[in-house]
Amino acid sequence: MNTFAPLTRCTAPLESEAQRLALLHSMALLDTPAETAFDAITRLAAQITGRPIALIGLVDAERTWFKSRVGLDAAESPNDISFCHAAIASDEIFEVPDTHADPRFADNPLVTGAPHVRFYAGMPLRVAGLPMGTVCVVDHEPYRLDDKQRDALRQLGHLAVELMERRLASRAKTEFIGHMNHEMRTPMNAILGFGQLLQLEVRAGSREATQVRHIVDAGHHLLALIDESLDLMRVEAGAMQLEVQPIDLVPMLADVAALLKPMADGRHITLHLDLPHTLFAQGDPRRTKQVMLNLASNAIKYGRAGSLIRFAAGTASDGTSWATVKDDGVGLTPEQLGRLFKPFERLGQERGHVQGTGLGLALSVRLIEAMGGRIDVSSEAGHGTVFTVTWQPCGPDQAALAIQTTAQPH
Repeated sequence: MNTFAPLTRCTAPLESEAQRLALLHSMALLDTPAETAFDAITRLAAQITGRPIALIGLVDAERTWFKSRVGLDAAESPNDISFCHAAIASDEIFEVPDTHADPRFADNPLVTGAPHVRFYAGMPLRVAGLPMGTVCVVDHEPYRLDDKQRDALRQLGHLAVELMERRLASRAKTEFIGHMNHEMRTPMNAILGFGQLLQLEVRAGSREATQVRHIVDAGHHLLALIDESLDLMRVEAGAMQLEVQPIDLVPMLADVAALLKPMADGRHITLHLDLPHTLFAQGDPRRTKQVMLNLASNAIKYGRAGSLIRFAAGTASDGTSWATVKDDGVGLTPEQLGRLFKPFERLGQERGHVQGTGLGLALSVRLIEAMGGRIDVSSEAGHGTVFTVTWQPCGPDQAALAIQTTAQPH
């Protein structure tokens, strides 16, 4: 009776194993739910090669975990019998045409028992030069890839590596955001705190009071810039936590108008609401309110003094919910419209009297898109501007549940 020899005995020790494992874990892919992009790669691998099993295996310290799998029920395999663990020591496609004829694998439990591997071909996945796993195909019968199939498997491996590198970059961005949030907000809050204490000590109307007010105003402006920059980085890195749920837009829009009324009164601008009784949409309540406050405050800041700003909302024929903010301001040229949603773009107003970070619109459009909606804008120089926000539809059952939840006492 043949005895099984672990594969670790027939593969050379991997260099920088601790570094490799640290990089693997930093991507946060192990033991995560299925993802469409990775599943598409395994499906293509199976279809192009005509093999019944295709896997993306990530080789951890003691096991190979399958991020994506086609034709196999098992979610992982011990490294001492894992074909992927053997394959990552290779620089090119690792192919075993017939395991029964290969003394390294003939007694492997995965060959002598389920899933009865007879053929294996795996493309090593290297990130930063270190092997993370493989894209592989498996069959229960002997086989040999032709040149076209080998090239296709190689290209699918490159795609998998690109996805992993994007995940790594996203994680790095998230860590940077957390670091910047602490390193920038903490001293800025301290500056504002001391500035507000100084305001209590200086004589009202004095030169010192004016100077301290400038410090505090500049501090609030810089803090807003920090907050919006970090939010923009979060949403672009996919690190923004959104709680998409059914929300009634009507009370939210009414609240936005109420919050901005003092600002509008200061410029003798009238806010007019044309809203239905109820209007439900799918969105994150806090971030939706943030977007509408930004659009409406911009309309007030850049609109003509003494003009009218109209809020309207409704349901489109395709079931989507929409809301508009229309002003009677100076409007925008086609060239300005093309630059409108770019970060730090203020269309020349950075030299004007209106304060702003130039991030509000860029952040707003990305937030709404992250909720599955969109923001459109139409404008004509001299005839005002209309911003239209569209959200995903909310079904009757979801709306009823939202009403019931809202009505429950807290």
